[in-house]
Amino acid sequence: MSQEQNQEFKETVFLNEEKISVREGTLEQLNFEEEQCIAAKPPMLKGSKVDDAIKVSKFVWDIIKDSKAEAVTSATTTRVLSSEDSDWKNYEHAKNFESDKVTYKLDNFAGVNCYTVKFKVAGTYRAVNPDFGGKWIPNIHITFFECHANFPWKINGSVVIDDKFVSNMGSKKDPVPQLVLNVKIKTDAKFAFNWESHERTFEFTMNGQDGVKLIK
Repeated sequence: MSQEQNQEFKETVFLNEEKISVREGTLEQLNFEEEQCIAAKPPMLKGSKVDDAIKVSKFVWDIIKDSKAEAVTSATTTRVLSSEDSDWKNYEHAKNFESDKVTYKLDNFAGVNCYTVKFKVAGTYRAVNPDFGGKWIPNIHITFFECHANFPWKINGSVVIDDKFVSNMGSKKDPVPQLVLNVKIKTDAKFAFNWESHERTFEFTMNGQDGVKLIK
């Protein structure tokens, strides 16, 4: 095992500037703890799945490439609309939403910051279509406040929506789509001849009526 693999790090997560999680250990230990936390999470509440009524425009998209946050474009957003009408311009009275601000950082054993990412899940929801019922989500994207990595670290990030948890929490006549968004932040660093990696997943629920919530 290399000297770098024996180094200890401190991973900290803040929610609206309030510290909610601290982990310390080698990258191997941090990765193992993350896997254990994911495995221990209770199964998500699933509503009535109506595949032919709810349309998600994109299930995977990149949000960070080579330590730079991606701009908000059609390539970095998704929307959840009725399969009867996939044109977001035909949906009215949408409201803005945003999650609490997440700050995720890793410091080395000497207290020097390796990387810091600050973001929110944002967009619009509660949109209605004059031709049918339901509460819909015309836009979901990530808003960044900070995204930087110090040498030799690199950050890449993506959003993954699990199609098993795209559900209708309303009725067939008035659908309320709900989905689970996994914001995955993967970091890599090259020490001498060895590459080290660490991945952290932040899980959110997104609901057409109630908005977005981080699952702690």
